Amino acid sequence: MPGRFRIDRASPLPVYVQLVEQIRLLIRRGALSAGDPLPTVRELAVALGINANTVTRVYRDLQQEGLLRLERGLGTFVTSQQRQPTLVDRDYQRIVKRTRELVALCRESGITARELAQLVDGVWKEVDRER
Repeated sequence: MPGRFRIDRASPLPVYVQLVEQIRLLIRRGALSAGDPLPTVRELAVALGINANTVTRVYRDLQQEGLLRLERGLGTFVTSQQRQPTLVDRDYQRIVKRTRELVALCRESGITARELAQLVDGVWKEVDRER
């Protein structure tokens, strides 16, 4: 299972954010279901070449969000609690479709994934300032 996760060292996104978002996405898509185990902290840290404290923090934060259940001595599991769908959950397919269109446009224009990530980050901050 550690092979499901990838860390892009060239990404402007911190490793923590990359891992949190990948786990959320796998749960949202149904690739990780209620009761499914996640790799141990040590196993995932070694597989990704990252600090075990980062994995621990990711697991704890996702536990606080209600997505994961940590059982001491047994492991970390996807929670069986059903959350109320959020706006992001309901609009997920629309977001994916538009993201694919954006990525295709960027590729046609010669914009790299890193440049796109920086652009999105800049626009996100700009929108936050306008609020």
